[in-house]
Amino acid sequence: MNIKIGLTNRYGYELIAYPFNGGACPDNGEKIAPLEGKGELTIASGENAIIDVPGMGSLLVQFLGEQKLENFHDRACESPSEFDQYEQMALLRYKTTELYWRFPSSDDAQLELSVNDIGTVCLDKVLSGEARRVSLPEFFIPPVFLPSGVDEPESQAE
Repeated sequence: MNIKIGLTNRYGYELIAYPFNGGACPDNGEKIAPLEGKGELTIASGENAIIDVPGMGSLLVQFLGEQKLENFHDRACESPSEFDQYEQMALLRYKTTELYWRFPSSDDAQLELSVNDIGTVCLDKVLSGEARRVSLPEFFIPPVFLPSGVDEPESQAE
């Protein structure tokens, strides 16, 4: 199974994709969307890709298969939503925003993105499954506990 991401480029620069498969550092990028043009990126299950938006940063596409982000599903609900019942998952991360995309295992899943004239990545259409905006921590720092077991800010501890 693969996922396909259609890209429309309205930005003044070419978009380059770097496959990041098997943990190997990407060497060469592939032009996937020319200036003011369209392109497509295909990613196999368990693989990742990085789309470089010049001057803006990278969009990471992770095809995570049957993994779930448990905190973003209805757990105590008698009839879970259709989103909760999709078997496959992909995560798209750009800057500090994440798109959690779930879709059925039956066919290749498709999603359409565009990059507008100022470099903003836009979700145009979900052709397979559903997508939700989620907020994941960029860097997790566990709380620091004092010997008393109470967590206090440093300014109050002095």
